[in-house]
Amino acid sequence: MPLTVVGTLPYKGFPLTVVKCAVRQGSLHLGSDRVSVIRGTSALIAAACITADFLGLEPPTAILAGDIGKGDGSSLVYAYLEKQFPNGDEHTIVFHYLQPDVDWHNRILIQAESVQKRPLLIADAGYMYVAKMSGLAASYDLFTPDAGELAFLADKSAPHPFYTRGFLLQEHNNVSDLIKRAYQHDNAARYLLVKEKRTQSHGMKASSAKCPNPAQRTWNPSVESVIL
Repeated sequence: MPLTVVGTLPYKGFPLTVVKCAVRQGSLHLGSDRVSVIRGTSALIAAACITADFLGLEPPTAILAGDIGKGDGSSLVYAYLEKQFPNGDEHTIVFHYLQPDVDWHNRILIQAESVQKRPLLIADAGYMYVAKMSGLAASYDLFTPDAGELAFLADKSAPHPFYTRGFLLQEHNNVSDLIKRAYQHDNAARYLLVKEKRTQSHGMKASSAKCPNPAQRTWNPSVESVIL
């Protein structure tokens, strides 16, 4: 099943890039560019590359641009998707760190719904926020929140995790109740995979729910870089 990861990298001036990805010698290789695997979208893509290689699957495709919080790179990615939305049988698209923009989000979702075979749609991080803000969270197949983000999904009025009401944040250990609240307000995808705190014996705990070359350039994070 082809996998496409859509997001941004915290590198000022990194151009719009659409490329098959690979991990070699601890770095993420994107065509003629090489980037560090630290966190954010680069870490997600690297994990997808390693998993695909282990399972004998084709490597993921990345659709990326540099964005240090000003929205310029996110706009490049949005504009590309509106004109050339990925299409193909049994396709999965993961949306990750993009500056939240409800208008752009809705235009991209229209494209996703209009292709001949609708892809599986997964949203995490900043794109999960805008999916909820748009009121169209139920259009997605999977969200992957942590407990704090789940509280945001459970809050029917919060436009961003920063504004999640305190009493819901205090309920972060009551995952089942937060999941119910998220679905009651249509703020959850078809499936939820909730990342919970690490335990010594079992590693990362997760809860799930269902709604009814030498010439390469090496990029380093900009001193202005931020996680969107």
